[in-house]
Formats: sequence, C-alpha cells, structure tokens
Amino acid sequence: MDKEPGKGKTFIALLIQHITMAQISSSAAVLAYYTLLSIFPAVMVVGNLLPMIGIDAKTILAYLSTAIPKSVYDFIQPLIYDFLRRGSGGVLTTGALIALWSTSQGIAAFQRSVNHAYGIAENQNPVMNRIVSFVWMIVLLVIIFIIIILYGFGEQVLKSIQPIFNFRRDYIAIFSSLRWPVTFGVLFIALTLLYYFVPNAKVRLRYALAGSFLASLLWMGLSRLFSFYTLLFGHGVISYKTIGAFIAMMVWLDFSGYIIMLGAALNAALQECHEGELHAKKHFWQLVERKNKNGG
Repeated sequence: MDKEPGKGKTFIALLIQHITMAQISSSAAVLAYYTLLSIFPAVMVVGNLLPMIGIDAKTILAYLSTAIPKSVYDFIQPLIYDFLRRGSGGVLTTGALIALWSTSQGIAAFQRSVNHAYGIAENQNPVMNRIVSFVWMIVLLVIIFIIIILYGFGEQVLKSIQPIFNFRRDYIAIFSSLRWPVTFGVLFIALTLLYYFVPNAKVRLRYALAGSFLASLLWMGLSRLFSFYTLLFGHGVISYKTIGAFIAMMVWLDFSGYIIMLGAALNAALQECHEGELHAKKHFWQLVERKNKNGG
C-alpha cells in the first residue's frame, strides 16, 4: 500500500535516505570522470562550429569564466581558446565522436544514479537507458548551442532593432553585462530537463524545479568559493603549476557531481514527503514485454 503524503518519516529523514540510496560519493566520481573526458572534445566541436555562425571565442570564454573557479579557468583557458580559434574537419569528426561517446556515458551514469535515488533501479532497461541518454545528450547540446547563438548575436540584434523600436541604448549595455544571471539560467534549464526527463520515475515538475534551483545556486557558489580559496592559498597552487591546477579542476568536478546528485536526492525526498511512495514510469517497451509475457 502506498504511503500517505506527510505521514511517516520526516523530510530530513527522507532526504538522508535518498542521499544514501543515490550513492552520491561514487556517483559524483563517475560523473566527474566522464565530464573530464568530454570537455575538450566538446570544445573542439564548438570551435569548428563558431566560424560558421560568426561568434568570437572570447564571447564563449566570458560566460565560461562565470561558471567555473578562477584557478580552473586560468588552467584551461589557453587550451580552450586555442581549440575555439582553430578548426579542421578531421578534428571536428574525431572530437564529435569522442564527445558523443563520453557525454552519453556520463548521462547514462547520471540516469542510473538518479534511478537509485528514486529507488527504482530494478526497473532499468540497459538498452533503452542508453538510447534515452543519447537522445538527451543531443537535446542538451542543441539547447546549449541555441543559447550560445542567442547571447553571441544578442547584442548585435538589439543594436539593429533599436532604431525601429526606439528603446534606450542602456538596455543593450545591461544585456551585455548579465553574465551571472545568464549562466545561472543556463544551468537551471539544463538541470531541470535532466531532473525531469532522465529518471525512470514519475517526476513532478515542481519538485524538479526545487532541486534545479538549489543545484544551480550551489554550483555558482562553489565556483566563487574555489576562486576565493585560490586568492588566499594561491601560492600553493602556483608552486605546482599545471599539476596543482589539474588537481583543483578534478576536485571541482567531483564537488559538482556531489551537488548535481544532491539536487536529485532533494527532488525525490520532496516528492515522497508530499505525495507518498514514488513510482516508476510505464515505458512503451515495458508494456510490450508485459504483453508478450501474458501472451506466452
């Protein structure tokens, strides 16, 4: 029998339970690993696409600098800038293949971990999980690409329509300075899509929004915290130079994985606390399998 909303365990107890079920420590490490594998191949792909749409590499770096710690940004900025400025067909093909594989692996790992957080791991179908992860990888890449275009061309578009609509030119400067809200918005939208669609559970959107907001806020705060840490103890990182910066990047990626999984656990705890027992989605392939079993 389903548990009634608001009965039984308190919210804190449910949150601790779902954090434990999600195996956050190991899940964060897996997410960090596949993220590291996908970063530079994805940058290669973007670098080959930028000349086609006329966006300068510095525009991308300006928004990237608000989402990651300064020590990590200083480490990867020269590499990313070089990748974004140069492009070739061979690099595009190789980078696209590696990025597709590593990103789909990362989303598949995220899906498995989130399913554990919702307590529905036994309902997973490995083949369909991989298909779903691939589809959502494409969706996320398209969304990120559209956002890049909007904020790459946004200033030029506003300048061109200003004489027509006769709005104040100050709005153009304000638009160009909104890096923090834009970065937060991109993170919030991407995480909401992941939290809502990727799990095999029946997720309510209002609970997915709560986890997305918390994770986006913590992620931005984590970047500022790392930057503040390097200001205080930067001499330690500088002495080790590349190795120190690489270690800082790996630690940041690992903590980012913790934050993402914490958001998923929060969503599951909120939904169970308010609506009772969590249920798995009824997918098409499950209905087909059940029909075949009954027919046999």
